[in-house]
Parts: sequence; C-alpha cells; structure tokens
Amino acid sequence: MKIAALMGLLIYTASAGAANLGVTGAWQAAMDHDPAFAAARAQREAGQTHVAQARALWLPTLSAQGSAGYGDQETNTTDAAFSAPGFGSTNGVNFQTSITGGNTRQWAIVAEQPLLDASRRAGFTEQKNVAAMAEVQFEQARQDLLLRTAQTYLAVLNSRAQLDALRRLHAAAERAGATAQARYETGDIPATDMREARASADAIGVQQLEAQAAVVLSEAAFAQLTGLDAVALKRLPDSEPLQVSPPDSLEVWTRRALSDSRQLALQRLAVGTAAAQVDRYAPWSSPRVSVIAQVGRETMRGSGDFGNSGITSRQSSIGLQASVPLFTGGMRTAQRDEARALERKANADLEVIEQQVRQQVRTAWLGLTTAAARVRALQRLRSSTQERLGATQLGVEIGDRTALDLLNAESDFLRSGTDFHKAQTDWLLAQLQLQTLAGKLSEADLQRIDQHLVDASAEAK
Repeated sequence: MKIAALMGLLIYTASAGAANLGVTGAWQAAMDHDPAFAAARAQREAGQTHVAQARALWLPTLSAQGSAGYGDQETNTTDAAFSAPGFGSTNGVNFQTSITGGNTRQWAIVAEQPLLDASRRAGFTEQKNVAAMAEVQFEQARQDLLLRTAQTYLAVLNSRAQLDALRRLHAAAERAGATAQARYETGDIPATDMREARASADAIGVQQLEAQAAVVLSEAAFAQLTGLDAVALKRLPDSEPLQVSPPDSLEVWTRRALSDSRQLALQRLAVGTAAAQVDRYAPWSSPRVSVIAQVGRETMRGSGDFGNSGITSRQSSIGLQASVPLFTGGMRTAQRDEARALERKANADLEVIEQQVRQQVRTAWLGLTTAAARVRALQRLRSSTQERLGATQLGVEIGDRTALDLLNAESDFLRSGTDFHKAQTDWLLAQLQLQTLAGKLSEADLQRIDQHLVDASAEAK
C-alpha cells in the first residue's frame, strides 16, 4: 500500500505543472504523512498477530525443564523382600541410602495437546475478534482519512474563492469610491454618498484581511495533513456547475448503514466476545482434558553415612490428564454472573449504537438533500444577481443608477458566487459523510470529485 501511495504521489507531483493536484492525489500523500493513519496501520499490524495467537491456543505445546544444585537425601526401607539370581529370596531385608551435600541434576521434556478446555475456546474467540476489530478499526481510519482529506482540500478551495471574490469586490469598491469622490467634487452628489462609498471600500478591505488569514490557515492545515504545498490544487469551475442528482431514499441508506457501519461491526464483535466469556464459566465447560507426554531424568551423587552413593531415576509417560474444579469458593459463579451482566451490557450498547447510526444517517441524508436544494436555489440566485448587475450597469451609463448602486449589485453577484461555490462543496462533502456512515467510502468517491475540478490555471469565466 505504501509503495502504491508513493508511486501515485510521484506521478501527481511530477505532473503538477500540467495537471494540478486533485483530491485523490492529496489522499495518497496523506496516507504516508498523517500520523493518525500511521498509528492505525501499526494497530492493524498488531491486531493481525492475534490470528496466530488464536491458532496457537489449540496447537500442542512443548517445554523443556532443567535444574542443578545441591541436596541431601536419606532413605530407609525396612521389611522388604529381596530376590536375585544366585542369591535366592529373602524377607525382612532393610535398605538404607544416605547422601549429604550431593550434586543434583534434573531435566524433563513435556508435551501437551489440549482436547477440551472452555477457557481456551473463549480465548480463541476473543483473539479472533481482536484481530477482526483491528481490521475494522483500520478501515474506519482509512475512511476517516478519505473524508478528512476531502474536507481539508475543499476548505482551501472555499477560502480561496472567498478571498478572490472579496478582492474583486474591493477593487470595485475602490472604483466606486473614486467615482463618488469625483462626482462629489463636481457637486453631483452630496458628501454623505461619497463617505458611504469610502466606508464600503474600507469595510470590504477588513473582510479581505480576514479572508487572507482564512486562506493561510486552510493551506497550513492541508500541508500538515499531506506534507504537500497547497499551491497546486485544482478548483471548481465558475461555469458548468455540478449536476446535482437526488440521493437514494433514507430507507435505502439506513439499510446500508445497519449492514456495513464500522461502529456496528465493532460492537457486534464485542457482543461475540462477551458471549464467549459467558461460555467460559458455564457449569458444563469446567472440565479440562489434555494429552500429556513427558520424558525426564533425575540424578543425585555424593557421599553419606555409607560412603559414596548415586541415585538415578528415569521416567517417560503419555496419557490423558483431566481436571474438574469441585469447589472454588464461589469464584466461578461470581465470574459467570459478571460475564452475563457484561453480555447484557454489550447487547444494550449495540442497540444504542444502532439508534445512533439511524439518527446519524437521517441527519446526513437530510443534510445531503438540503445541500442539493441549496445548490439549485443558489444557482438561480446567481443568475438573477447577474441579470441585476447587467441592468444596474446600464442604469449607471444612462444616469438612472449611482456608483453605489452598482457596487451593491456587484457585491450581491460576487457573494452569490461564493455562496454557490460553498454550496457545491457542501453537497460533495455531504455525499462523502453519508458514504462514511454506511461504511462504503472509497477512493472512487474522491475520483468522482476530481472529475468536477479543473486546473487552477484555467481562466475563470
């Protein structure tokens, strides 16, 4: 993934002069630069190890044991029966051994294969769910980065569009102020009209300073997220507005979210883990059965009451080992009650998250439909303000309108343009937010945004 992202970034960077950086290229850069996504990638790698940990719970284990040291040993056997070839048989024989401060050596190799163990079964489910949760969390982080990249990118475009409109408006205000000053000096207008024109220019100048600061901040946020300079970004075209189509119904989006929401996927895994914990402490699951095989040797050598002596024992065995707890002081019962309560909590949390997802989808869907309606309304407003601007310009030429009237008309037209620009970006982001809630946001969605953008070098119409 890192290699693909780097190649994509190099392609975009190399061609920045001819084709400016789009949202997809910005996201490819952000994947290798954003620390939050790097943390999510590392968390995913850690989660993948739990697959092997789950499998290991049911694989045989092999361990080696050894020890060395000093020790004493005395044995006294009385009334034993003794027999040996050539010696016959004798009863009432005593055997004694004695080693003081002897050297001891011991080693053993033990193999165990679990057959029945509810604790291991619960652990197996838990480890698999941890791995699955890591995958879901990584996908959630990936979609979050997709959305954050688009938001940061479009924020730059909006701030630049606002600044561009204010620059044009400030220039128009300066022209209107100069015209008003000239007409005031010739006595055509009163001083109040001249001062009002100056005040309008000064107010727009203040707004322009604020817009410049907004551009700097948005570009800095973009650079922090992607590690790239924001100078090569594309822009929305001034003509050929977005073709806004109505979204699918709320019911359709709700079904998608309830099926593929990452929040719900995580909580469903949590419910599965809680259910496994209940089974861990169920009465029928208390026995543990394993196959145990071992081989070992133990020696002790030294001197004692009867001179030098040595004891060597060897052992090897294989068989079934069973363990059934008979009384734990109420521990297992308390643990089972706790597991049941936590399972109920996990199921209740799942219902809460389902309600939240339904509400979030409803809010996002209404936001999308409202954004679509706003785009269409502002498109009509932009056309009407443009017609009003043309009529006012004609009125100024024939003397029916003042320069201040023209400034107000031009201000309404430019502001309708920035509002229309922002409405289009809001509609694009609303689509992405709804896709995120449904767990379906992908790079293809950013590529569709790129299809609406044009090179920054293209002349505005």
